[in-house]
Amino acid sequence: MRISFHSHCAMGNLSLCSYIIFFFTLHVPTLESVNFKVIGPDHPITVSAGEDALLPCHLSPSMNAQEMEVRWFQSKFSELVYLYQHGKDQTEVQISKYRGRTELLKDGIVDGRVALHIRNITPSDQGQFICFFRSPSFHGEATLELKVTGLGSTPRISVDSYQSRGIYMVCESAGWYPEPQVQWRDRRGHHLPSLTEKITQHDNGLFEAQISIIVTETSSRDLSCSVSNSHLNQGKESVIYIADPFFLTAYPWNVAVYILLVALGLLIFTASYFFWKQHKTKGKLVANLEEHLAQKASVILDPITAHPDLILSEDQKCVTKGDTAQNVPDNPERFDSSVCVLGSEGFTSGIHYWEVEVGNGGDWWVVGVARESIRRKGWLNFRPVEKIWAVECDWGKYQALDSSVIHLPLNERLGKIGVSLNFEEHHVAFYDTDNMVAIYTFKEVSFSDEKIFPFFCVWRTPGKYIKLCDREKR
Repeated sequence: MRISFHSHCAMGNLSLCSYIIFFFTLHVPTLESVNFKVIGPDHPITVSAGEDALLPCHLSPSMNAQEMEVRWFQSKFSELVYLYQHGKDQTEVQISKYRGRTELLKDGIVDGRVALHIRNITPSDQGQFICFFRSPSFHGEATLELKVTGLGSTPRISVDSYQSRGIYMVCESAGWYPEPQVQWRDRRGHHLPSLTEKITQHDNGLFEAQISIIVTETSSRDLSCSVSNSHLNQGKESVIYIADPFFLTAYPWNVAVYILLVALGLLIFTASYFFWKQHKTKGKLVANLEEHLAQKASVILDPITAHPDLILSEDQKCVTKGDTAQNVPDNPERFDSSVCVLGSEGFTSGIHYWEVEVGNGGDWWVVGVARESIRRKGWLNFRPVEKIWAVECDWGKYQALDSSVIHLPLNERLGKIGVSLNFEEHHVAFYDTDNMVAIYTFKEVSFSDEKIFPFFCVWRTPGKYIKLCDREKR
């Protein structure tokens, strides 16, 4: 910056000129841009599959970043995980993989501190994330490493068959990441060679291990199967002891046949009891659902709360994900980030039941209930901590959004869901009404004194919809 003074400063004003020169010498440098560094963790951030990740970074020295651009990306600058620009979250430019799963936490942005919150971490999220800040005159970035782990199930050891005058044993365990190490050991902890070993990676990125061995009369009878995670330095182990009666050569053939017949009889009895119990349970479930009809709520959607991307049908029974945002007022009741809508009527007591067609909801939808005081602005974490009790479909996988994500082992694609809101027993229950199966129940729910509203979200694919439906008596 160049500063000019009139060339003929009078001698009497020499002190004044000196003061002005001193002032600009002292203060002008502060008008220039201040360079900064972007600082992230100096160690990898390790998160278990299915959990949430928090990736923090900050400016040094501390400064207000509200008017800066904050960009998160992985390998390519243009493929955005998240973008904050012009003082707003620019979620419409995110790559599809992270839409609806990410949120930028900005509580400390006036000091240059932010954190990227990623929901429901999968192995495909593993890798480097770059936190990038840009001001009008300077920019900087920091690289963070995210490691995904999975501590799988306790190994299950089963007797498969008799082979080569021995017992063919199989050990199985699933839900590991990265690829686990699996082995058989004897009672002294010595490694035993396996007959076969198979490691399979499923669509969700997690690994399943299967290892087999043949145990003979002369080999060790005390066996353990161990599976370990190298990233966590942790593992799980199951132990089994094979007694003499299981070896066919130890007893005459007639005794062996007798033992097999007894085992077969017990198996048939157990199977019969299981099917009877299942039939009885299903009958009770049908009776419960029939009882719900007496409290069946006539639910319609509230257009005042609907996110601008949502299109409601004329009868307010169906909500569809639109191509573009609708021109609607930005009233306080409307959701502005999470693509959601509430039912028009709330409840404070009694038992209420309604059904929702979700078969055309696409890759991602959420159905449940929420308190009246639920946040309408900003991204929601669909959990009880946000006053929401719901189940979701996330890329075709079903899960209950409790205090942690509960994966639901459903064998078929859901077509219709029944929702039961029970103030008397303090629970919210969900049913697969096509197959008459209970899906999940939130128990000991604290409803407080607020109204509880039906809650719906549909996201990602334009044209997909969910629909409130009337239920025919069975």
